[in-house]
Formats: sequence, structure tokens, C-alpha cells
Amino acid sequence: MIVLPGGWRDALASLSIWVIATLVATAPATVLVGREVRSSADVNWQPVLVTAIVAVVGWLVCLGLRAAASRRYLDKAIATGHVPWSPAFAYTLAGWLLLVGAGGFAFGTYQVASTVDAPSSYRVSMEKYPLPLLFIGATLVTVGCAGYAALKYRRRNEFPVLREHGIAREVTPPGKLPKAEAFKVRTRFWIEGVIIDGLAFASGLVPRLLNGEQPSEDELGKGLISIIGGPGIISFALLVAMFLLGWPARSSALDAVRQPSSLTAIGLTVVGFVIGEQNQLLGGILATAGVILASATCLNIMDRGSQPWLGFVYFAGTYLLGYFMGQEGDPTLPEGFSGWALAVGGAVFAAREAREHWRKWAALEPLRE
Repeated sequence: MIVLPGGWRDALASLSIWVIATLVATAPATVLVGREVRSSADVNWQPVLVTAIVAVVGWLVCLGLRAAASRRYLDKAIATGHVPWSPAFAYTLAGWLLLVGAGGFAFGTYQVASTVDAPSSYRVSMEKYPLPLLFIGATLVTVGCAGYAALKYRRRNEFPVLREHGIAREVTPPGKLPKAEAFKVRTRFWIEGVIIDGLAFASGLVPRLLNGEQPSEDELGKGLISIIGGPGIISFALLVAMFLLGWPARSSALDAVRQPSSLTAIGLTVVGFVIGEQNQLLGGILATAGVILASATCLNIMDRGSQPWLGFVYFAGTYLLGYFMGQEGDPTLPEGFSGWALAVGGAVFAAREAREHWRKWAALEPLRE
């Protein structure tokens, strides 16, 4: 087996997630480019070339500015003995927005050019999705990738200096806490997911109630199940998607799934569905117990694998699937003012909890009073 040095592993991981982010950004780019193209002659590659050159040059400029800003940051920290705000993420995000935007534009143009006459193509399928939703997804993925690259940079260039001078060190990750404390952390994760799913359910229910439409008991029952079991169901769907993406997402997903609580939850659910064919009551009890256990532990997606990134995937996935998925499973935008108000409230809550998750896994704690 070939073992790559740490720097090469980080570079390869960054390249992998850049490809994933670029593929996600291809969706809105395909829709936008496709609006101006009716035949192959309408495809113009000159803007793609100009955008690529600007993106590469801009990325290199961002790298240089980040290095200079990082040196000033360390000088200030050493001089004052306190940890100021690091500018590494801001410059990294600017560079990633340039690279991902240019890559998505190039792939989107290629998709339109290669399928301009195809009645059933990627371009046609993407046009069915709300364009704001495609941009939200691409933005979230890009921000996550930039955060990954920025943290790798800081761990390599900033954290050792701060630790060497006795100024600060990384916090102890929750996964390394005692079992009792880790249980409290996972319980908090579950409550956070239940709140996000509850607000998502309300965002679809409130506009209907305001219009005088009464939901059926079956809808309310399914809504209750989605709120209580939503964290587990969404965690499982996200882990399966990460398995399909390949390395490095697959290794993180495997670390979460192979934990005893995750295996028990999945096993109970599968056995429940199998037994349900013969004994509906017993099968329902087992399946429900499996879903509740999966929700209570979030299938370890919040404290295993590559953190805090796997946790961010959970928050983003819970939010997007909860607020932008219709009752029939089709992507849709919130309805009316009340729907958008709840969606914005859910976004603020999810962002707040994601920030707290970051602080638990990747923040610095001062070594001086």
C-alpha cells in the first residue's frame, strides 16, 4: 500500500472535495447557461476561458494574501499573548469561490453544449429544480470545502506556533470525552436535529392553517414521526450518499456507521421491516426502536469520522431536506411569508448550532489567563 506524506494527502483530499463542489456548482451554471442557448452555435467558450484565467490568477493572489495575513496574525498573537481572529478562512473562501465558480461555469457550459439537442438530459432535469435552491446547495458545499482547506492550513501553519509560544491550543474533541459527557453531547445533537425538523414541518403546516386548510390525522402522524425520527433517517440518507461519493467521504461515513450504536440501530430497523411481513406489531416496534436509536445517536455522524465536517453535512442536509423538500419528495421553495420566515429562522438556528459544533471540534482554547 502506498502511503502519501501528510501534505500530499491534504492536497489530494482538497482536490477531491473541489471536484465534488464543482460538480454541485455545475447544476445552477447549467441552468443559467442553458437559458441563452437554443443550438450548438449559441455556445460561447470565450467567457469560460476568461473566467478560468481570472479564477486561477485570483486564487494565487488569495494564497499570497493569506500567507501575509497569517504572518501578521501570528505576530500580533505573540506580541499580545492573546488569540485574535484569524483571516485564513476569509482568503481561503475567496479563492474557493473563484475556483468552484469557474469550474462550475466550465462544466455547465460543457453540459449545455453536449446535450443541447437531447430531450432528456442533465440540463433538462436541472431546470426542474428551483434555481435559488441550486445556488444554496452550491454555496453551502463551497463554504464547507473552504472551511476544510482553511483549517488544514491553520493546523499546519498557525496552530503549532501558537502552541509553541504557550498562547493557545486546539480544544479536546467531544469524541474523546468520557462516556457520560459524550452521551450529553449526542443528546444535544439529537435535540438540535428535532428542533430543525420541527421547524421544517411547521414551515409547511403553518401556511396551510392560515389558508383554512386542516391537515389530516395521517399527515400529522407522519409529521410527528419525521420530527422524532428525522435526525436518524436523514443521517442514514447522508451516510449512504457519502458512501457513493467515494474517498475521502467514504472513510468518514464508514467510521460513523461501524460504531456499535449505529449498527444496532440499522439492524433493528432492518429486522423490524423483515419481521413486519409476518408480524406487523412486533416488526413496527423493532423498526420504531431502531429509528429512535438512530435519531438519538444521529448514527454517530456528529462525533465520528472527519469532524467537524461530517457534522456540517448533517446540519446542511437536515436543513435542505427539511425546508426545501415537498410532501411528494420533489424539491420546492417555502410557501408564503410564513413559510419563508420559518425557513430563515431554521437557517439561523442551524448556523448557530453549526458554529457551536465548530467550537467543540476545531476552536482554540487560550493557555494564558
